[in-house]
Amino acid sequence: MDIRISGLAVLVMALALGACQSSVQTSSGADYLARYDGSYEVAAGACGSDTDAEVRRIAAIEPDLRFPAKIGVARIGPYGDLVAVPANELEIWGELAEGIGPETGAFVPVSPMIAAMVSDSEPGAGSQARTIDHIRKGAARQHIDYVLVYETATKGKDRSNELWLADLTVLGLFVLPTRNVEVEATASGLLIDVRNGYPYATMTSFAEKKGLSRAIATWSKRQDLSATAEEKAVLELADDVRDALSQLKDAALDPPAEG
Repeated sequence: MDIRISGLAVLVMALALGACQSSVQTSSGADYLARYDGSYEVAAGACGSDTDAEVRRIAAIEPDLRFPAKIGVARIGPYGDLVAVPANELEIWGELAEGIGPETGAFVPVSPMIAAMVSDSEPGAGSQARTIDHIRKGAARQHIDYVLVYETATKGKDRSNELWLADLTVLGLFVLPTRNVEVEATASGLLIDVRNGYPYATMTSFAEKKGLSRAIATWSKRQDLSATAEEKAVLELADDVRDALSQLKDAALDPPAEG
């Protein structure tokens, strides 16, 4: 019996083997702090340090999920600065916006020029906190609700090991791959609340060296050409963003019971 597999079927199976990791958070800061008991109080007293009070302040943050939302897209460049989203990646985010529908919201690129207008310092490599602050300020001026901050890294031809995976200048890898893959590029994303900095989702996607001529996402109605591993990694990341937004929408419709 002659069994033939179409090119599209091979493509779908190849993508099913792709590596991607994501984590969604909607927990309450008040609930987290309510679990403090006497042992924490002792640490926060005379024998404690300023870190204890700082931890409480940092933890005291609440999710504020409301849809439809205005979702910003902020692209971090190779030097750790906010850059314009490339045209090929704009197309990916545009397709994602069509796929999730107006009930979820609209995607808007965060403008580096607007961010520069309202931020007092230009971020760069080695200043992760300032980079995120810079992006939040620009997004606030554009009245964006949540912002997806993302960056990519590609494997250099002169690298003899996989330490390049840690070369992302701002976000870094959130989850290391659980299996050995021939990775050519990686993309990491962080979805945060512009107004209070709440981290709703972290994502890391990997693109293998094989099969870069064509890639397809489950939310797309058509096939997308992917000329580079970096572009494919962003495409995989967009699929993770779609799943994260779906989970966050469910959480917004079904908030935890008080009491």
